[in-house]
Amino acid sequence: MYIKSRIMKSEFDICIIGAGMAGATIAAYLAPKGIRIALIDHSYEEKKRIVGELLQPGAVLSLEQMGLKHLLTGFEAQTVDGYALLQNDEKTTISYPSPYKGMGLHNGQFLQRIRASALQNATVTQIQGKALHLLENERNEIIGVSYRESLTSQIKSIHAPLTITSDGFFSNFREDLTNNEKTVTSYFIGLILKDCEMPFPRHGHVFLSGPTPFICYPISDNEVRLLIDFPGNQMPRKQFLQAHLDVNVTPYIPSSMLASYQQALQEGGFKVMPNHYMAAKPIIRKGAVMLGDALNMRHPLTGGGLTAVFSDIQILSNHLLSMPNFDNTDLIHEKIEAYYRDRQNANANLNILANALYAVMSNDLLKSAVFKYLQRGGANAQESIAFLAGLNKKHYSLIKQFCFLVVFGAGNLLRHSILNVPKAIKLLADAFTIIKPLIKNELPLAVLFNAPLEKIKFLAHAGYGSRRQGCDV
Repeated sequence: MYIKSRIMKSEFDICIIGAGMAGATIAAYLAPKGIRIALIDHSYEEKKRIVGELLQPGAVLSLEQMGLKHLLTGFEAQTVDGYALLQNDEKTTISYPSPYKGMGLHNGQFLQRIRASALQNATVTQIQGKALHLLENERNEIIGVSYRESLTSQIKSIHAPLTITSDGFFSNFREDLTNNEKTVTSYFIGLILKDCEMPFPRHGHVFLSGPTPFICYPISDNEVRLLIDFPGNQMPRKQFLQAHLDVNVTPYIPSSMLASYQQALQEGGFKVMPNHYMAAKPIIRKGAVMLGDALNMRHPLTGGGLTAVFSDIQILSNHLLSMPNFDNTDLIHEKIEAYYRDRQNANANLNILANALYAVMSNDLLKSAVFKYLQRGGANAQESIAFLAGLNKKHYSLIKQFCFLVVFGAGNLLRHSILNVPKAIKLLADAFTIIKPLIKNELPLAVLFNAPLEKIKFLAHAGYGSRRQGCDV
């Protein structure tokens, strides 16, 4: 909802709605450069979240490039070297490309350090209140936001040439600034396992033995985060949740983790959160821009959320910092358009991989193909982990690897028995069904036309915009 407002001289260059991971980080990055920022949030207390606790190497690299990597120190953040995959009695590990590392941590502790870094700058004004409505001038340009101050309950206004809405996946401003649809793909059940001995220390673990995946990774010196997928778009009721654990999780917990797991079950304290998918389809309005989960979400199975957030912050900040000042609203608008274009190209792989991999891990044929494919190691496994790490952003390479995987899986079935032809056909069809809508959502023609002609031809053969039922490699 918009409210008309008379023109007032702005005290700020930017108003940031939401001091979560996206809003606080861009404030911490831009404030030391002299940009006047109003940072508004309804609460600055430490948050307790069960996702956003694994930073892939791409996220760590972005922090380093922004000069913010030091914020990962001073609390018990854990180095993560790569991933382990476990299926029945088989195990395999894949290291991140050298020299890159990931980090596991408590999201709330990390966010508080980012907020403190932002708020220590004299150019940042901390405002505690609930953002209510975007403000417009007579030319329908957004010029700020109204909010209810927490201490007094008074309605006040902030005016700025640019308003950044970064109020997370429950954003109050999404219907004003986007055309996208948010869908719930599943739910994550979160537990903390204390003094837990993982099969492979300093690794993220993906457990594939059950009908639905679950993952774990270290978040402190003596804590491991366990995230259990609950399929469907309905919040799990308590009795269904326990049955799900008993049948689909507990039998597949490694013996070294079992005591910590059972202790966590006894203590309770489950946290459940929905996993969303939402492609970025912004309504470009003069004076406003969306950032982070308010704009774009993907399934958190791959831990790519913070990689995308920090990438968005780098892209938007680089465009804003190229301006001499914030007086030229036409120039700001040009930079917003450039940000939306560039960030779609930068984050497409993260979005495609996250949602494709979740669908693959819920499909027995494809899940087995992934395990066998990565178990072989070599260049294909290293290229695959580079996508997960957020280090390889080449769209052609991602789709090529997906096709290689699918063909490998079908071929592996046929090598075992010619009677597996129906299974091989089903594997190819399922893979195509998974990847096609994601490519259409995340790789529009404008992005594809940035690729060399031979790569565009490859994508066409891989099924983009066609009715082919498989990938030709």
